[in-house]
Amino acid sequence: MRTDPTVLADLEELERALAGEPSPFTELVADVRSQRPQMDPAFAARLDARVDEARKAPPRRSWLAWSPVAGFAAAVVVALIVVSSGGDSANPGGGSSQSVSSASQAAPTDRSAKSAAPALSSGATSEAVTPRSSPPTGRKVERNTTMQLSTSRSDVQTVADQVIATTQRFGGIVDSSQISTSDAEASAVFALRIPARRLDDAVAALSKLAHVASLSQGSTDITGSFVSAADRLRDARAERQALLKALARATTTQEVDALKARLRDNRSQIGAIKGELNSLRRRANLSRIDVTVAGNGHKGASGGTWTPGDAAGDALRVLEVAAGVVLIGLAVLVPLALIGGGAAFAARATRRRRRDSALDAV
Repeated sequence: MRTDPTVLADLEELERALAGEPSPFTELVADVRSQRPQMDPAFAARLDARVDEARKAPPRRSWLAWSPVAGFAAAVVVALIVVSSGGDSANPGGGSSQSVSSASQAAPTDRSAKSAAPALSSGATSEAVTPRSSPPTGRKVERNTTMQLSTSRSDVQTVADQVIATTQRFGGIVDSSQISTSDAEASAVFALRIPARRLDDAVAALSKLAHVASLSQGSTDITGSFVSAADRLRDARAERQALLKALARATTTQEVDALKARLRDNRSQIGAIKGELNSLRRRANLSRIDVTVAGNGHKGASGGTWTPGDAAGDALRVLEVAAGVVLIGLAVLVPLALIGGGAAFAARATRRRRRDSALDAV
């Protein structure tokens, strides 16, 4: 049977890839080599020791060295048989006996071939079917915390900076943050990720930054999702190994193209499952904390500690209010004083004119 030229060309490219030369099958060869099993270090050490012993041992004479002697002995035996049989070796009985002997020798070979076929089939089956490993020990739990801190409007920025510093101190990250201020109030909103093993300590540290107006915590068991994704990844990798073996046995262009398309889909599937597993690991290893800092009052009014600094601030606020009242009073009294002064000046001028008129009449 003549092999398809396209298949021959693909085989040549595959040989070039195996030799380390540039080829379209370079990536395929790299994938296959990455899937090969690694030799146990202990077994490799034993194998090296046996090789060293074999090198140090004296060389054994091969059976080929005895072949001339064996050939001479066989010739002598044949000559004796021919002489003793008197030329009967050419009769049909002798030929029949020889054919029976050949058949008897061929029969075990056929039986051994038949017995080897099931062994190969069972071996292929054992390679194609990948045993499922036991589920990972331990539970995968996602923990969430929501807390609201209350402080004065002027301290919102300070508390926000402290929230970021506390997150970094516990090895966490800030997923998102938003700070907004206005004349009446200010607020800051954070989405934090803290290592699960340090979540309780981080919550305690954040609670000391300002008055805790509210706090809620919860947890979600995601072990089932994690085990399911791990099983799907294992099945996808087993399918990839089977596709690579099938590609190595493919003989037609149509089979090669179909297997390559399935390998591309399988690669995409493996990448998507890996992304899902990484997301689940991140949710289990990094707990989420949603922090809201509300600046809608004073620390004393919110139940926090009233410090000398707070007293100084309140005193300054009182002085600001008093100064404002004075300015408003001046804004009202100054126009009234100007109007009253003008009226008094006009009345005085009128009286003076009347007095002067009376004196002139006398």
